[in-house]
Amino acid sequence: MAEYFTERKALQMTLQSLLEQRALLRRQYVDQDKQLGLDIKQILARVRELDQAEGNEEPLLAEEAENGTVGMNVEVMERLKGRKTHTRHDYETVANHVETILREMSALTLNELCDELKRRSGVEFASPYIGIHKTIKHLPQVKVQKDGRKLVFSLAT
Repeated sequence: MAEYFTERKALQMTLQSLLEQRALLRRQYVDQDKQLGLDIKQILARVRELDQAEGNEEPLLAEEAENGTVGMNVEVMERLKGRKTHTRHDYETVANHVETILREMSALTLNELCDELKRRSGVEFASPYIGIHKTIKHLPQVKVQKDGRKLVFSLAT
């Protein structure tokens, strides 16, 4: 039993040591981060001074520098951007567009329906599945079937 207490005591001491090391590393990280932030602000201030002195048309933006996007082209930024911005839709109006599309084109898959909706009315959902399902709540005559892994939407006749 004495062995149990010594092993437990050793484990407690090891744990305490690891927690102290962790706290120390966090403090160092915070200090380094603050120092880098100050260095970045100084450099940005100097760049602004030089831009103003030279009358440069395109000054460096602080937001770009802080985000690390200085010099990145638009194509790379678009690829990095994963989510579409949330927009509110009038689902009753969108439902009318969907009904018109389904009357003209009979049965469509989810992707085909969303592409056609975007092409005709400029309506684009951040999540097509959710957007279309919120829309068809207003259309009781729309029938949803599965064809393998695809959803197929059509009007019930």
